[in-house]
Amino acid sequence: MTDSTSINQTPTETLKQVIDHCLYVMDQRRSDVLQRDLRVLNQKEDRELQHKLNMLDRQYRYTRKMLQQRRDSLVKEQSRVVMVKVCEPKATVTIAMKDIDAETHCTDGRRLCSSMSHHKKGSDPVEQSRSVSAPPPSVQPAGSVRRRGTIRSSLSLMQMKNIATIDSISEKELARRQQRAREEMEKLRQFQRETLHKRVAAFIEKLKDKTPHEIHVESS
Repeated sequence: MTDSTSINQTPTETLKQVIDHCLYVMDQRRSDVLQRDLRVLNQKEDRELQHKLNMLDRQYRYTRKMLQQRRDSLVKEQSRVVMVKVCEPKATVTIAMKDIDAETHCTDGRRLCSSMSHHKKGSDPVEQSRSVSAPPPSVQPAGSVRRRGTIRSSLSLMQMKNIATIDSISEKELARRQQRAREEMEKLRQFQRETLHKRVAAFIEKLKDKTPHEIHVESS
């Protein structure tokens, strides 16, 4: 059964309907192509964004690893400086006191040997007659005792002065290395902050540049 409306249509109206139908089909195909292109573009941008996020994550992990290594190095350096500042001065004090005692014992030993040799010589009658007026060799003069005490005191003061100098140098070296470590750590942190800020800013700008294009594609 034929539709009365289609029978009453003129050829012009029929041609117009055909053209409209063709345009509709073309629009549908164009829309399908645009949708497919948009999906491909979105997938590509998703992959790029994922790659950038992975790069940022790797950079963060690397920076964290470097900071951890730097921290461990500073801890070891601080331990070494503490050893130099605390343990070595104590060892120096012990060595100095041993040197003082050894020097004192050697001096006393030499004086004792000298006294014994004088005593043996004094047993000879001729030598006894020559040294009657001399004091007994076993009795040391008071000046010798004072001189020995002065030598020991001077040696002790010299050793203590050297120890004080070593301690002062250790403190200055510790302060200098700590300050240098703090400055290097601050420079590293500042560099990482600036690098991360630049990458994030560039990433955001790229997103801003691509957003209007996507909106235009979707609206068309």
